[in-house]
This record gives sequence, structure tokens and C-alpha cells, in this order.
Amino acid sequence: MMKPSIVIQTDFGNGGGGAMTGVIKTIDPSLDVFQANHNIEKFNVREAARNLNHHVPYWPSGTVFVSVVDPGVGTARRASVAKLKNGSYVVTPDNGALTLLLENPGVEAIRIIDETKNRLKGTEKVSIFHGRDLFAYCAGKLAAGIIDFEGVGEAYPVSEIVTYDALGYEVEKGMVKGYLTDMMRTFGNLETSIPVSAGKEAGFELGEKVHVIIKNQDEVKVDLTIPFEASFGWVKEGEEVVYNSSDGVIGVGINLGNFIEKYGLDFGKDWTITITKEETK
Repeated sequence: MMKPSIVIQTDFGNGGGGAMTGVIKTIDPSLDVFQANHNIEKFNVREAARNLNHHVPYWPSGTVFVSVVDPGVGTARRASVAKLKNGSYVVTPDNGALTLLLENPGVEAIRIIDETKNRLKGTEKVSIFHGRDLFAYCAGKLAAGIIDFEGVGEAYPVSEIVTYDALGYEVEKGMVKGYLTDMMRTFGNLETSIPVSAGKEAGFELGEKVHVIIKNQDEVKVDLTIPFEASFGWVKEGEEVVYNSSDGVIGVGINLGNFIEKYGLDFGKDWTITITKEETK
């Protein structure tokens, strides 16, 4: 029977991922280990949650995800393994990283990692590299079949999983309002908390123009009329475009340009976006 893959994401940058992979390969050299992303913003648990939300639906059932964005490393926060309702697992500090997965696909059960059994031997006096010593090691044992889910450690209620407040949205005829929640840093695009379905409910149609206002608290950063199109290539090079992103939310970018850098944008609860049908502005 084919063993599940292990998929790793961290905020370690260029350091640490190789050691985690080495620990896993030492447990079982036949395990396939994939590096999803080691460039999550440092300490940004919300971004870790969003990246998990990007990846989990597109990997086979049974995949073992390791997510290590752990500003509380070595403290009382729980080191956990969550069993998802789609049959996959997430090995992670329970610090908010599971927030979005609670809704989709859902968390069936969660267990705290028993460090007396599922910790790399010889690291007991080290408390600052749980990505290597605890999470990678436990994930390797789980994927290799050395332990099953019950062998991870003691279960605790799914209702106790740590979450952060999700950023919501508003919709009415001709208007949607929400928050900037994510950035595709490579291409300079941003994503919002506004689902594609809300844009449809508001009456947005491809090919029309919409009015976009982006604020950082009370400071207006963007105030533009922008085409709403299916993709970037429907506007001229260097022009802004509003579109339905691959993550099921409304996005904003520039064709062959960087929207984030051009307007000095970031994301989070202080960053709001209002999109209005041009004729109802």
C-alpha cells in the first residue's frame, strides 16, 4: 500500500526545512516529502492558515501536512495533529493555523503530540526547534505507519481548537465590502474576504467597470474605477483589473505589474475594500 506524502510549510525562509526533511527521511527513506512554502511571513499564523487552505483541497486523502509558524514555540501552546474530515492530517502548533480548515473540509478529531513517545531522541533539552524535533518527527512516524492517529497522543475536544476571528464581508445590491486578507507576493496581487458568490449577488458582471476604494483604517490608499474581467489579459499591460481568484474570492491586480507595490498595500483587519458597480457609485 502506497504511503502518504508529507507536505511542509513554515516561516523559516531558507533555513530549517532541510533538517525537517532529513528527520523524516531518517524515519523512512521511502517517504515522499514536498516543500509547499517556507516563505510565510514570520510569525503570521493567519497566513499559515490561508496557505493550508490553499493546499489541502488539492492533495490526496491521507496526505500529512506539516505547518510550522510557531511564535509560541516552547511554551504551553499545544503541539497537535488534526485529522481532517477528508482523511488527511495536519501536524501543527494549535495556535490558529487550523481556523479555516474547521469550516472546510472540517476537523474530525485532534490529538496532542505525546513528547515522551513522538519526539526526536536527543532533543529533549531543546525547546526552540519543534519543527524538526517534534512536528517533522511525529509526521514521519505517522506517514510511515509506525504510529496510527491514536498513537499520536491524547485526544482533546475539537471545540478547544484555537481560532482567530475571521474577517467578514457585506453585500447589497451593487456593492460589496470586506477586507484585504492575502497577497500573492510573487505577482503583486491581493485577495479579499469577499467570496465570488457575493460579487454575483451584488450584480457584478464580467466586462463592466467597478469603483474600488481601499483604505488603511481611515486613509484612502486606492480610489479607482477598474474593469471587472475574467483574467489579467483582458486589460492592457500595466492596467488594474478586478477578477474572481482561484481561491473563490474577489481579487485585484495589475496585468504584468505589481498592484501591491504600486499602491503600498498590506492586509489584515485595518485594510478594507469597497467595490461598487460604476453606475450605482
